[in-house]
Formats: sequence, structure tokens, C-alpha cells
Amino acid sequence: MNKFALVICLAAACGGAQLKPLPAWYTTANTDNPAFPQRRYLTAVGLSASSSDDADKRAMANVSAAISAQLQSETSSFQQYSSKTGDSQLVTNNVSVRTSFDRADLIHIVDRQQQPGAFYSFAALDRAVADHELAAAGSADLIRFNASADAAKAADAAQNTGAFGVAAADAGKLRAKLDAAFIVRRAVAGRPADEEIAYVAQRNGLLTVLEQHRSRRVVGVVLKNAGGTHLNDFTVNAVKRLGLRPDNASCDKRDKAQLTDATELAVEPVESCSEGSLGERCEVSVRLTALACAGGTTGAGTIAMVRGLNPSDRDKARRAAWEKVTPALVEAAVRDALKSAMQLGE
Repeated sequence: MNKFALVICLAAACGGAQLKPLPAWYTTANTDNPAFPQRRYLTAVGLSASSSDDADKRAMANVSAAISAQLQSETSSFQQYSSKTGDSQLVTNNVSVRTSFDRADLIHIVDRQQQPGAFYSFAALDRAVADHELAAAGSADLIRFNASADAAKAADAAQNTGAFGVAAADAGKLRAKLDAAFIVRRAVAGRPADEEIAYVAQRNGLLTVLEQHRSRRVVGVVLKNAGGTHLNDFTVNAVKRLGLRPDNASCDKRDKAQLTDATELAVEPVESCSEGSLGERCEVSVRLTALACAGGTTGAGTIAMVRGLNPSDRDKARRAAWEKVTPALVEAAVRDALKSAMQLGE
């Protein structure tokens, strides 16, 4: 008999016969339903005073909630395993996972009971069936990730920086999604997926190669015109925080041998001061443009216009505007500019 066939012959509907006591798995915690043992199924009970449909919804929601509660511990377990199989600091810095369970279609109502003034439903999710479905749903992403990671490693071996960047960027788009998928499968199946070991090894290998590329990359910070006192320092520090090596050379000033691993980051501040109805007013914006010195890729970032005011002193208005160009704003704009130009798969 199909385990998910509804048991709907309610005691109340059987010719007025006396109601039977509820099975223990409806009322006693940690009691297995023999037909749906916990080693094979995730189960939960739903109780409603209004209708069996409402009890169904509550039972299914309780199964989903149990899976969601398990995701936090499985995330920690997955990250610990990931770190053990690769550079722990590198994995910690690059693996940040957000997970959720959104496959309520895999949960089924397998039994219903009724008591005076109360409706009970019993929901179950077949661990093996659900894991198979989740594996099938993620197979295309996993195949694409493996192909891109292999292509990135091959391009790295051939010292083809352009091809490496494209392949690594494609793999990078899938990493967080696949990490989350494997964590959900852990929570559902109660164990790591068969494909997890190979995936983590591939992903950690790619992270290592990305870090090696990052350490070789140099970014020439070129300030196009005078700006705030700290703009250049903020930009250089932002480049360093991204794990890249800054200098002040433009592409046309570099040796030919350096071009492959070099990017020019042009920083162009624009300020405008005038007298307004409230006194002296200065407006400041900054545009950053990144260009891969070997050609082919560019990126841009912007610090939106900020304004400084002073009743009578233009220098103070100008300083007030530049004080609003913070290190955090500069770092966000630098990241936006470089992520496309450098294509490091982040």
C-alpha cells in the first residue's frame, strides 16, 4: 500500500461508532508511528479546533519548521567540514551561507484522526525520496559549477588570465546556492549527500586558486584630480581590504610583462561650490572606473553626491561635504568597480 494514501475513515464517520483513543504518536513526544519511523521519515502532528484542512496545514508547517530548525546546526557542521578539507581561514572568509527549506510539496498528509472538538493530522516527508528530488533539482547547477571550476583551473595552468576570470566568475555565481542546497539535503536526509565530498573538494580547490590569483593582482590607484584630503588613502586601504596589492601606476606606465595581472582604478572626484539661499554650499561626488590593463574587462563604481553647507565659509562647506565621503562608501564603490574588471568569481 502507498505510504502516502490518506487514512480518512474517521471514527466519527463510521456509522456513529464509539470514538477510539488516539494512537500514541499523536499525543506522546518521540513516539514512532510504526508505518513512518523517524529513521526514514520526518513527521509532525497538526491539531485544529476548526477543521481537518486547518490541521493538515499545521502538520505540514510543523514538518517544515522542524527542517528549518535543523538548518542552523547543519550549516555549522557543513562549514566545519568544509574548513577541515581546505585552508580553514580561506573557507571561513569565503563561505557564508543562507539557507531555507521551500519544498512543501515533498510533505504529505498520511493520516487523520478526529476527537470531540478536535481534528488531528499526521504529516510525513520521505527522507530518501526528498533527497532524490533535491539532488535532481540541483544537478544542473552542480554540473555547470564543476565544468566552470575545471575550466578555471585549466586556464590558470595555461596562464590565461582572461579565460580564468570568466570561468571563475561563472563558478562563483553558483557557490552560495550549492552550499545552501547541500545543507538543506543534510537536514532532510539526516546525513551528508553522496556528492558533497567531491563538491567541497572542488570548491575549496577553486577558492585556493582564486586566492593565489588575488595575491598576484596589482591595482594602480590613479587620482584624476584633487579631491578630499583622505580620498586617495581611503581608496588604497579599500583595495588592501579586498586582499589586493595597490600602487599608483597607470596601465600605460607598466612593463608589458605586468599587464596581465594589473588593473587601473581611476578615481575622479567632482566638486561644485556656490552660494545658495542658506549660504555657501558644496556638492561632491566620486566616480571610479576600473580597467584591466590586458584589456577586455571594465567596471565602474560611484559615490553619490553629498552636500556640505555653511552660512558664510566656503572652505568649511567644502570640508563638510568631503567628511561625508566615508571609508565605507569608498570601499563599496571600489568593490563595485573592481568586481567586473577583475572577474575574481566573487
